[in-house]
Amino acid sequence: MSIIKAAIVDDEVRNIHILRNILENYCKDVKVIGEAQNIHEAAEMIKNNPIDVLFLDIEMPPHNGFQLLEMFPVLNFEVIFITAFQEYALQAIKFAALDYLLKPIKVSEVEDALEKVKKSKKGRLNELASILKDYVKNNDNAFSKIVIPVNDGYNVIDLKDIIYCEAFDSYTKIQLINNVNHLISKSLKEYEEMLSDKGFYRVHKSFLINIHHIVKIIKGLGTAVVMSDQKNIPISSRKKDEFFTQLKGVINL
Repeated sequence: MSIIKAAIVDDEVRNIHILRNILENYCKDVKVIGEAQNIHEAAEMIKNNPIDVLFLDIEMPPHNGFQLLEMFPVLNFEVIFITAFQEYALQAIKFAALDYLLKPIKVSEVEDALEKVKKSKKGRLNELASILKDYVKNNDNAFSKIVIPVNDGYNVIDLKDIIYCEAFDSYTKIQLINNVNHLISKSLKEYEEMLSDKGFYRVHKSFLINIHHIVKIIKGLGTAVVMSDQKNIPISSRKKDEFFTQLKGVINL
């Protein structure tokens, strides 16, 4: 990709000017071809001006950025979200493995996000759009898929297929059914924050387990659980009481 054609959508003119200045002064291979302050102006702009990347504010009362994406059955551009840290939105973005910038915007973070755009496959949001739409239309508990990066793109994974997540320094191994696993450059803490209300529990500093994949509980001095892939996972002593309380209502103990 030689010249990246970009558009900016934000309901505050000041934020548009700040981002435009960063792109024009620090990102020489980016050309800003349009900007808009609401989703309707943005939809027209994008339809009339093909773009490579959209810098999209999430909160634009009375609308939000996700509603703009819903106007396009096929998304053939990348999206970098802009947010002042709305937690529900960050949750959706993390689930879909998308890029975002936190306000106030920093030059280095814009440059890093654009590097990801250059390396990604054009239009990767095509396979992720439905996940974001589900998040907007349903409550958080209905969100049942996660997107993870793999060598040739992104895999969309059902949460029910994850047996456990295991920490490896700053990486996390996601163990799936059928003896499949992926090593992801995210910390286990990040996955704990995403999955703790989806039936997952951090039983040990190195393990986050899907309680629906427990097949045996070993009690006693070395309390542990055996997972559906026969992996024996220890439960730390400080987590033991809380863990068994968490299991009530899911498993008859």
